[in-house]
Amino acid sequence: MWIKICGIQDISTACMVADLGASAIGLNFYAPSPRSVDLETAAAIKSAVSSRDTTVVGLFVKHSLIQVKSICEELSLEFAQLHSDEPAEFLAELAEAAPELRIIRAFRTHDPDLDHLADFLAECDQCGKRPDHVLIDAYSPQAYGGTGQIVPWAMIKENYLYEEWPPLILAGGLTAKNVAEAIKTVAPFGVDTASGVESAPGIKNCQMVEAFINQAKIV
Repeated sequence: MWIKICGIQDISTACMVADLGASAIGLNFYAPSPRSVDLETAAAIKSAVSSRDTTVVGLFVKHSLIQVKSICEELSLEFAQLHSDEPAEFLAELAEAAPELRIIRAFRTHDPDLDHLADFLAECDQCGKRPDHVLIDAYSPQAYGGTGQIVPWAMIKENYLYEEWPPLILAGGLTAKNVAEAIKTVAPFGVDTASGVESAPGIKNCQMVEAFINQAKIV
């Protein structure tokens, strides 16, 4: 199980999360977020975990293609997570500008089905580039993720075309108490959490992180 802990803001937390066995950490470059990091801090974090078997993912909201490409190149990031309804054309242009970059396209949903995702992937096919992974998070008009709201697991399981669509990363209100059930229900490629392992917004709790990773791995 691929496990991502998102919203890392300092070196000590990044190393703690990596040492506990997370597959990836997320660095949030959306300045209004309480979990955002600046480029200098992000570079220090990336350097600190470079010797560990942990992928660093850049999270982008309302960034231009040039900004995404520039930040990913400066930090040598392998993954960019797009979290603000970027169109299919954006993915195609980013893939052309940075062909080595793997793209996670996030979808915030409260819909009764995944028709909007099916339509988006059809548009991607027309443009010549699908996301490498799809992340499904809970919709909130107040925030782009990190809300602690749970997505409808049964609906996702029923509607996600696992054999045809990109590997699924499940987010949205996941904690140590529910991540095992979520994995059993949805059968995603990976899971992603931020607020679910925090003692306060942006403050990761070591015990909560360890419990989350352990529960995600037992399924």
